[in-house]
Amino acid sequence: MVKLSVKKQNELIEIEAKTLRDQFKDISGNKRAIAFKLIDRVAFMAITLKILEENIKTKGPVVKMENGKQKLVIENPAQKSYNTMINRYSTAIDKLTSMLPKEYDISSDPSKDSDDFDNFVQNRGD
Repeated sequence: MVKLSVKKQNELIEIEAKTLRDQFKDISGNKRAIAFKLIDRVAFMAITLKILEENIKTKGPVVKMENGKQKLVIENPAQKSYNTMINRYSTAIDKLTSMLPKEYDISSDPSKDSDDFDNFVQNRGD
């Protein structure tokens, strides 16, 4: 996936954007237009991150570089771009999820969640 034509990248970005729009369709009102613009940027970042990941997997996190007679080992520029973009991607996703109605809050308090294991541990009567 490292070398993709602009046309193919645009197709993948549109597929990603459609998927995200479907996931965030419950955002209402004025927030929806803003969210959908942000979704376009997030979709671009998601595809770019996949391309950067493939580059890093193929070439590794460090690459050899020659500068005249000097031979250096430097950080793969794709690694540097990936590290910067993944932080911005995470922030954008947080912004999108904060626009969801409260009943869709994915950052629920884990102390309110209960499962069978918790019930077992609390009621086992040591």
